[in-house]
Amino acid sequence: MTSLCSFTQETMATINLGMSVEEIERVVAQRVANAIEAIAIYETKTNLTRKSMSQTKRQKEKVAENANNKRKWGSNHNESLSQQNKGHKVPRAHTA
Repeated sequence: MTSLCSFTQETMATINLGMSVEEIERVVAQRVANAIEAIAIYETKTNLTRKSMSQTKRQKEKVAENANNKRKWGSNHNESLSQQNKGHKVPRAHTA
């Protein structure tokens, strides 16, 4: 709302300078074009930021998932080794 008041005040100041209707319309059209461009830039930056944040979140989730998988694999690997080391007690022949 503040920008609208500012815009209106600037327009009124322009009218008070004795500008023609055509000049006022040109100034207003330029200001509208500038505002539209500013909005487009803002939306682009906002979308890029949102995508970047989303990508960062996905990367963090992937890192956490990989770490969890490594812990699981490490745990299973250690259990597997301990089971192999226990082995079966099989009588062995000793040779001299």
